[in-house]
Amino acid sequence: MTDDKKLPRAAVLRINKCLRNESDTLDLSHIPLETVPEQLRELTGLRELRLYLTGIPESLGDLTPLTHLRLDGELTGLPGWLGDLTTLTELRLDGNRLTEIPDWLGNLTALTHLQLSKNRLTRLPDSIGDLTALTRLYAWNNQLTRLPDSLGNLTALNDLGLDDNRLTEIPDSLGNLTALTRFTLRTNQLTEAPECLGNLSALYLLALSSNELTGLPDSLGNLTGLKYLYLRHNRLTDLPEWLGDLTDLKQLDVSGHRPPPTVPDSLRRLARTSSRWRRFLATLNQ
Repeated sequence: MTDDKKLPRAAVLRINKCLRNESDTLDLSHIPLETVPEQLRELTGLRELRLYLTGIPESLGDLTPLTHLRLDGELTGLPGWLGDLTTLTELRLDGNRLTEIPDWLGNLTALTHLQLSKNRLTRLPDSIGDLTALTRLYAWNNQLTRLPDSLGNLTALNDLGLDDNRLTEIPDSLGNLTALTRFTLRTNQLTEAPECLGNLSALYLLALSSNELTGLPDSLGNLTGLKYLYLRHNRLTDLPEWLGDLTDLKQLDVSGHRPPPTVPDSLRRLARTSSRWRRFLATLNQ
């Protein structure tokens, strides 16, 4: 077992407290560690673990019953033993320096929440499509240029965040994600929104701001449950008439267009009788 002197005192104190209290949660995320403390082997009842690692450890010990794991720090790669933690339901790897995610990710089929944001990823592995229990997937603030078609297998997803990447297109397979309620694609390089988005009938929030969209597909008019639609800072030349069919809309942001897109007569008529639509169209001048 590692000598306590090799560990920061704060880490030793937290581990000992966890042992005394037989706690199932240990948070060391504010204490930089070069490796995983050997003392963790004694925490056989641990279910949730948060670590700040400055290197890649050779082992996590015998903590295979973990359900929640968060690894913060400066990781540039991931150890293979992570793929053995098949009881994980939540894995957070955000805020590291990862450039790729290994294929063994697909082994973690119990995952419901996967956080990969604020790394340096250029792609997601095809094996991500095996994580069919996922309900939340976040990979914003990376360098993604494409998405795997297998993402369309994640039919339990209800929240997908892909803001701040370099995506130029969205695979048609994402039209299978009919349980999705939130989909954010802000600050990418999309020139068109695919027709398949019109299949996402459960959506209540769609964020497409800060792309290079010149138009919107008519299929988006099928999203009659949409409450929040963000389109600011694109290159839209016309607002589609079907926007008037989205009767549940609470927020529509079309600001940041120069020149502003043309407004069809049908929407202007709505604005004469609806304060909500007057507010929506007022964003054109912002």
